[in-house]
Formats: sequence, C-alpha cells, structure tokens
Amino acid sequence: MKTLWIAGLLYFVGAAGVLAEQPNVIFMLADDLGYGDLRSYNPKSEGEAPNSTPIRTPNLDRMAKSGVRYTDFHSAAPICSPSRRALLTARYPNRLGEWAEAYRGSPDGVIASKEPTIGMWLKEAGYATAVYGKLNVGEVKGVSWPSAHGFDDWLIIDHNTGYFQHQNKNQDCQGRPMLFDTGGNRVTSLEGQYLTDIWTDKAIEFIEANGNDPFFLYLPWSIPHAPLQDPDSDPSTAFDAGAKSNTPEGRQAYVKMVEYLDSHIGRIFQTLEKQGQLDNTLIIFTSDNGGMLSGNCWPLKKRKQHLEEGGIRVPFLMQWPGKIPAGTVNDKPSIMMDASVTVLVAADALKYVPEGRTLDGINLLKSSEGLREFGWRRRDWGAQGNYLRQEAYRSGDWKLLRSFKYVGNKKWSAEYKDELFNLKDDRGETENLATQMPDKYASMKMAFDDWKAEVVELEPDYLIQLRDQLGSPANLPDDVVLDFESGSFDGRLHKAKTKDLVSDPVIENEICKMMVKAGATPPLLYKGMDVDTEKYSKLRFEMRISGSASIGAGRAVLRHTGWKGEDRKFKPIADGQWHEHVVDCTKSSAWSQWTPEGRIGVALPVPTKGEIEVELKTIQLVK
Repeated sequence: MKTLWIAGLLYFVGAAGVLAEQPNVIFMLADDLGYGDLRSYNPKSEGEAPNSTPIRTPNLDRMAKSGVRYTDFHSAAPICSPSRRALLTARYPNRLGEWAEAYRGSPDGVIASKEPTIGMWLKEAGYATAVYGKLNVGEVKGVSWPSAHGFDDWLIIDHNTGYFQHQNKNQDCQGRPMLFDTGGNRVTSLEGQYLTDIWTDKAIEFIEANGNDPFFLYLPWSIPHAPLQDPDSDPSTAFDAGAKSNTPEGRQAYVKMVEYLDSHIGRIFQTLEKQGQLDNTLIIFTSDNGGMLSGNCWPLKKRKQHLEEGGIRVPFLMQWPGKIPAGTVNDKPSIMMDASVTVLVAADALKYVPEGRTLDGINLLKSSEGLREFGWRRRDWGAQGNYLRQEAYRSGDWKLLRSFKYVGNKKWSAEYKDELFNLKDDRGETENLATQMPDKYASMKMAFDDWKAEVVELEPDYLIQLRDQLGSPANLPDDVVLDFESGSFDGRLHKAKTKDLVSDPVIENEICKMMVKAGATPPLLYKGMDVDTEKYSKLRFEMRISGSASIGAGRAVLRHTGWKGEDRKFKPIADGQWHEHVVDCTKSSAWSQWTPEGRIGVALPVPTKGEIEVELKTIQLVK
C-alpha cells in the first residue's frame, strides 16, 4: 500500500522541507454536496437531480480558476461521520474499528488521547486553531470535543440540526439547542439565526483576530444536508421542517442553500483580501461525501450512502497563490486523507506526528507518480444489528465493488455480488468486467484482502457487541449480553414514565451502578441481539443491592421479537453483598421463538420505599 509512515525524518511521499513562512490554512467542508453541483464541474448543468436548476457558485468558480480542481478526488466514506473522522485523523476510519465505518460511533467518539488529529499537530506547530460547524466525531467534553483535538475556539453541532432552531431528534436534545461553544457550553442566545451566518461571522472574527500569527480554520459546514431550509425562510421555522429531498421543491431549496454558502465563502475571501492574508493562505474546499437526493452527482452512478462513484467521488478545490498554479486541473486519483497530509506538510507540522504512526495520505503539493490504492466499507450498526452493506477497492484505474444482498428490514445477508470497473474508460460504472477479465478480477480480490488485513482493525479498544453477517469481528465472544469492561454502557435503558426515579448507568471499575427509587417502573437494562439458543440456555450475572431491605422481584428480560416474549423472575437479595444469579432461559417460551430482533437483559428490582443502589457485573449467557 502507498501509505505514509512517519518515522523520524523519513517522508515516504517526498514532503517539502521546512517552509520559510507558515501559511494560514482554511479547510472548508460542505455536507452532502454532489460532484456535479458546482459549475466548475458541470458547466451545462447536466444530470438527474429532481430538477435541472443550475447552481450559481461564482466564488467557488473563482477558486477553481485561481488554484487546482481535482476530478478524481474521493471521500473516505459515503456518509458523514466516518469521512470526518478520516479528515481529522488523516487515517482510514477503518483503523479505529468497525464502529467507525458507520454513522454511529463508540460512546466516546474519536478519543484524542488515542487517535490524535491534525488540529493537535497544527497547534503544536504554533497555529491558532478554530472549528465552526458540524464536528460529528464525538461529543464528550475533554475527550472527543474540539478542545481535546487541539482547537482553541469552537462553536459546533455534533449532529445535524435545524438551520434556524438548532435542535434535532436526538434523545438528549429535549427541545434544547444542540449548539455548543468553547468549553462545551450550550448556546441558547442564537436561536432564529441561520447556522451558516453564525459560523461565517465567527470565522471572520477569528481571521481578523489572528492577523499576525498563522491560523488553522476548520469550517465543516452543514449545508446542504437536510433539513432543506431556505435561508430566506421565517426564522421561527421548526427544526425539522423543510421540503422533501427527492422533490423539485427540495431541489429548489437545496440550490438556494448552496448559493448562500457560496456567498458566505465570498465573505471569507473578502476578509482575507482586506487583511492582506489571501496570498499566504492555503484554502481547501470539498464535500464530506457524495450528493444527497436533492444533489446532482452527474455523471456518476448513485449518490450518498453508496460506494458507487456518486457516493464517494466529490468536488475538491485547492488554492495557494504562488504555490499552486492557477487554473490547474488534476485527474490523478486522490482521497480525503491526502488533503489532511497536505495541510500538515504546508504548515511544517508533520514532525509533530508521533513516530511510527501511519497516515493514509500523500502530499498533494508535490507531484507523485505510482499506483494509488484505496478501500472503503459501508456499515450499518445499532442495538438491533450490525451489517456490512458494501465494500470497494480501488487500484489505479480499476475498481472492485462488492454489494451485499439486501433482505429487508434493514438487514443484509452474507451473499454478495462483485463488479469490476475500469474508471478511466467508464466513470459511470456501466460495464461490469468481472466475467470478461477473470485474471484481473482475481488479482483485485487478492489485493483487496491484503488492504483489509492491513487497514481494518478488528481488535480496537471499543468493540461492536454484535457480529455482522460475516461473523466479524472474529474475536467478539457470543456469550456476552452486556459488558461493562470498556467503561461505557453500550446497551439500552428503559425507564418507562418514571425516568426521574431511576438514575442513568454509571460504569466504574467494570461495574454498572444505578439508583432506583420507590414507585419506579422496574428499569430494564437490555440489548437487542441474536442469540444461539441451541448453544446457551442460561443468563448469568452478579448483583449487589445496597440501601433498602424491602424490594420487589427482579426479572431476566427475554423478548423474542421487539417487546414480545416471556420474562423469568429471580429473587434479588438486598444485603450489600455480591450474589450470583443464574436464570434458566429455557423456561421461557421466548427462547424457542427467538429471532434476530430479540431483546435480552435484566429488569432491576424496585424498593417499596426509599431508594436502593443496584450494581451489576457482566451479564452473559452460559450453557
């Protein structure tokens, strides 16, 4: 593989030496923008968007003329979160673990102390750093929020919200804005203001405040991701209001949103010119993945969510006056981590990357020859399942695309179809050459297996507690229901309507602790998972109860499909001592009817008065 290994002063990619002057760096990331949405990529507005409305982007068009436009640049993933993880770490998201291949992340997100990022290295290089926009790599203060990743100033959402009402449907929103400033404080004073206005104003303030020192400004915009909300809409527009993505009305709103973003990028360029900083600023613009339903991915196949080119090939513009020739068009295969490494090289920050750490990119500022290899995996996972949807491998002009068979209800089987394309001749992926070129197909499969063996991490610190349809990760035990060793709670908690009487789980020293007050509906700690009912017959756990001597019964939660099933009671003991409980699951009718949508866990006892502390160790299945 052509990856970059940092080892002392060895620059595998031929990085430039120390620069006489560190440039400012601005990295702008659109959200779900299609390859064919910019005029510089699609002058005639061809394509199959919900309508043929062209998008006027004069500032981005000017950027294309002032620098370089890449025609074969790729995101690291066809969805938001993994792509942003790759950008910041300069590594494939697959190196973090299979959890990083999907939307949902580990409970702590990208942990800065374990997965350092370009913000940290640029800060070490003397840069003032800021991020304004959609972070989407984790939201744990001091662990995965921007300050942990080297950003001095920030104003972010971590998941998409409404553009005027900064709320979303996440459980922790509860009608409150999900906009947070430096230090992790919830911002409530900006409701009714359009997010793009807010972040642009912050960006301009940051540029003006750092005229004498090099700065790194990361702008991960949320435009044009849904909700599709016209900037001219009423500021009281609900957070989830907007036209449907696959309609002409949705396209109309989308067009206005992208044009509005372009106008605000123009404001940033004007500020740089006014400050005399434009010539000393490296500016990058791209998209986190392919276009959404309202976008135009012409002339590519499919769009966001998919590993066909429409889901991963994205616009990429880069300018740096005097360093990058104006009006350049580059057709060499490139990927998101290349942009990350290029920033580090330009800022003379590569030396701060820990020795021996692998970065999966090359320096785009230096011409490079040779074969490029890329890989992708599209995964869905949650409490109810873990499935690979697609995989893809690129070697030079050739691409192997593997699509797993969809069997309904958000599930994919182990059966798959392979396709082989020559992207130089067929970037629309119309002709599958796997049968016509068996030798090439065989060599691509072998190379893809080698790529996965090197890049895909099957033993990360945080494991998905559900095997995928291929049985991966191979080291995951199938007897664990809830495991508290990772220091986080990866199951589900059901409090019914008595949430004020039940605390959230606290994980310490591999023990789960909860407080339960009298009057509560018995809280359920459970996980949705398929169970090998032929192999296992009992549920085992250790429990300690402190506080009240009078408590109700406990139950092993056994629901074969959703909430359908038959729980089994056990007798808890409230004496402050640890007690082992083993429940015979075969006594429940649910066991013989178990499905992949089954739910299994423990219903905690409730005191008749006062409150109790309930502690649990690993809940597991035994024979």
